Amino acid sequence: MRTGRLAARLARIRMRVLGPPAVLAFLSLLAACGGDGQREAGDPGSDPIPSDRPLLVLAASDLEAVFTPLLARWHETSATRVDVVFGSSGTLAEQIRHGAPADLFFSADHHFVDRLFDAGVLMEGTRTHYATGRLALVVPSGRSLPSGPEALADPAFGTVAIANPDHAPYGRAARETLASLGILDTVASRLVPGEHIAHALHFVRTGNADAGLVALGLVAGRDPAPLPFHPVDPSLHAPLLQYAAIVEGTPRAAEARAFLDFVVSEEGQALFARFGFEPPEVTGEG
Repeated sequence: MRTGRLAARLARIRMRVLGPPAVLAFLSLLAACGGDGQREAGDPGSDPIPSDRPLLVLAASDLEAVFTPLLARWHETSATRVDVVFGSSGTLAEQIRHGAPADLFFSADHHFVDRLFDAGVLMEGTRTHYATGRLALVVPSGRSLPSGPEALADPAFGTVAIANPDHAPYGRAARETLASLGILDTVASRLVPGEHIAHALHFVRTGNADAGLVALGLVAGRDPAPLPFHPVDPSLHAPLLQYAAIVEGTPRAAEARAFLDFVVSEEGQALFARFGFEPPEVTGEG
């Protein structure tokens, strides 16, 4: 497939939700559109990423819903086209660390951003707290919604979907919630981990899990809601302080900064609030 055809194909792709194997494959496809596109931190001999492709954003999958109207509004007012690849924060961070041709990273917490700064692959002065996430308890459509996650101790909930806590902050927050309620040992054998939080929601939506602890941002802000849900008390887990930063070495730093500024603008934050995210100033710097 020639470069022109690849570029045309990618121009039609605005957002993708991908698991770990597909993330690498998709990023490799992006790189094929303009040379190798791969670079290691501190490697001056790496080929530059072409500056004429769309801005590539790697984003935690809890942002899938809010990014739909966010990107629609951005593309109404900006000539800069944006492609977004969604996945678990840990998986995306690992791809960036190994030279994925990304311009901007939106993590579901600050830990993965901090580690990438320590590795020297994010641009100094761009670390930005753009939102604070919330968990939600969800059940399949038509099932009675319990009043809170403590009900998950009931064996009637034979399977409970969460994101994989090894690389997804919302999965870690779900485990912390169950531990805070004193029911983690009871529920542990019934937990079904998704590759990322959108994958966990898919388990519930398709009836392959009896309940789930997922990102509030994936179910709030829609009329009607995709599933019955209750927000989870945020005091039951460590705050989900969501951070973004620009990738070191990108030739699209100015465009990445403009998009990041739009996210934290009054207009962008109004969209985040609609989908259940708390503003950055609620919890301050992490």
